[in-house]
Order: sequence, then structure tokens, then C-alpha cells
Amino acid sequence: MSKDLKKMPEAELKKEIRKFLETRKILVLCTSSKEGIPRASPMDFYIDKESDDFNIFITPAPGSKTKNMEENPNVSIGIYTPMDTGKIQGMQITISGKDRMVWITEGEVFDRLQKVALGKRKRFLKMIPNKIELLDYSFIKNKYAALQTLDLK
Repeated sequence: MSKDLKKMPEAELKKEIRKFLETRKILVLCTSSKEGIPRASPMDFYIDKESDDFNIFITPAPGSKTKNMEENPNVSIGIYTPMDTGKIQGMQITISGKDRMVWITEGEVFDRLQKVALGKRKRFLKMIPNKIELLDYSFIKNKYAALQTLDLK
């Protein structure tokens, strides 16, 4: 981080992260098999708008990515703003460990997500981030570094 650019206060960073997540619908889920073979899967995602956490909900179909997550529960998520907007913005989310991936098949959160999901879903995978990195070059105008990190251990 440059000397003249600083870390954003945590409360402000959380608002920026939430705003970014609430205005996006597609992510790229990056998984890896136990042999180290990577797979990047674009897919839709949801957040619980009635919560103030940063949990990501997806509905992966059985297949390579699901098998990879079972074998290697360390995943990365990329979300970005298309370049044609004239903005340079992107988010990297790190999720590590089976305890940070929870299947949701019923309950209040499940019902809320079901109302906004594209089509009826049988289950959602709740992914609880360890770390969120938000890159936004517009932060520089406020003397903040373009890359800001939130650790959620």
C-alpha cells in the first residue's frame, strides 16, 4: 500500500462490500480436485438481504465442482464489474474448510432465498468467507488504496 493511500475504516469497507454484492448476480467459483486440477465455474449467486453478513449462497449441480469441494474444501470466488462500464472493480472471496460450507434445505433463510432464486431450488450451499478482497480504483479519489481486505476469521 502506498504511503499516501490508506486502509479504509472497517465499517465503511463493509458497506462497500455489501453494496458490491447486492448489485451483482454472477460469480466464478474456482475449485480444485485433490490432484490439483482447477475448475472455474460461472454461476448465479444469492445473498440474504435481510442479514448483514457476507455469506454467499449458490446451488451447484452434482458434478466436477461439487466433487472438488468435497475433496478439497478450499475455494475462491471471483466477482467483477464488466470492463464496458469504464470501472475497474473486482472482488476475490476466499473460503477454506468444510465447516464454512453448509447445505441449507429448509428454514427461514431457505424460504427467503427460494423467493429470489431463478427457478425452484432443492438446496442452497451457504459459503462463509474467511477473507474478502475488494479492488476498486475509485477508492483512490478518497485517499484509500484501491485494494481493500476484510478478514473474517
